[in-house]
This record gives sequence, structure tokens and C-alpha cells, in this order.
Amino acid sequence: MPIASKKPPRPAHPDPLDELPPRRRTILIAAVQVLMERGYGRASTLEIATRARVSKRELYAEFGSKRGILEALIESSARRMQVPLAPAEIGDRHALAAALSAYGVSALTTLTNPYVLAVYRLAIAEAPANSELGGILDTSGRQPNRQALVEIIRRGQAGGFIGAGEPERIGLEFFSLLMGDLMVWLLLDVEEAPSGAAIRGRADAAAAGVLALHPA
Repeated sequence: MPIASKKPPRPAHPDPLDELPPRRRTILIAAVQVLMERGYGRASTLEIATRARVSKRELYAEFGSKRGILEALIESSARRMQVPLAPAEIGDRHALAAALSAYGVSALTTLTNPYVLAVYRLAIAEAPANSELGGILDTSGRQPNRQALVEIIRRGQAGGFIGAGEPERIGLEFFSLLMGDLMVWLLLDVEEAPSGAAIRGRADAAAAGVLALHPA
């Protein structure tokens, strides 16, 4: 089921596709455009390759299949959200707050990216008749990124900087404080994506809020 014919605008924040090699990035952008217009079931790799100005052989060599294209798009966003974990040494409560806030900034910046929103809109439009795209989003996007947040919380608990409790539940509380109902209105295209300063403010507030809810 097609959901739109317009191309997503260039994002105001860093694009999770910007770090990819040029050909790979070009194919993924073309894929989003075709998927928005045709829907997942009707989108063809031939049209994606034509839009990207590459051969089908090049497309298949790069991604293997249409599913592989979607997985690559989602995984590129997932990696961006997990960046704050890489150097995370949490030595005190302030460091924990900083790690949570950094994760929140990465998560919110990525999730409000036009290309990411387009994929979510597509998955919603395809469900429940075709849940394949929703499954890709869950496996390649939501699960690894929620696990990254849970790991930050576990490190904080191990250091005694945040109270006891199921890390998964505390992670859900953090995400609720971070997102509120923002995604609903962004997906409905009735609200503008937040600015960098607004994203930082939401992330700092979510970190402070979850630490207040679970004092050491």
C-alpha cells in the first residue's frame, strides 16, 4: 500500500546514511523513495536500481535482496543510536546521567530523521497484511537499540549510581520520558522534527527524570 509520493526532505540533523559509502547511500535513498510510492510488496529492485542509476547486478552485489536493502537501512540507523555505548565508562552518577543523555540525543536524532520516519510509516501502512517490514524494524532496530540502553542502566546499577529494578523496565521509563507522544505526531506529519537544542533538552530531562525515579 503506497503511503506518499513526495520525497523525504533533507534532515536538519546528521543523517544516519551520511557515513555510508556514496553508492550504498544512493541506493538506500532511492529505495526509501520507491517504497514510499509503491509499498513494500510492489516495490521492485529494478526500479530502485534505476532510480539509483546502478545496475541490478550492482544492487544485488551490495545488498543481496530487497529485504537486505531494508535491513541495511534500519541497521545504519541502529548503529548511530548505539554510538554512545562505545566509550561508556560510568564512574559516578554524573557520568551515568551523561551516558543516558547522550543515548537519548542519538536515539531521538535518529528516530526523527525523515528517512527513518518514512520506513516506520511504511511498516504501519503494510500491517497487518504484511508484517515482514515490522519484523525487520523490530529485529534490526528496536531490539539492539533497547539492549544498548539496558546495558547503560546495568552498568549504572553495578556502580551503585541508580536504584535496583529491572533494567528493561527502567529503560522503558527512560524512553517514555524521552519520547512522550512525539512520534505519533511526527508520523502523522502534523509536527515539525525538534531542533538540536530541543532534542538535547528532552534527553537531559529524561536522564534526570529516570534518575530521580530510581535514586541510588
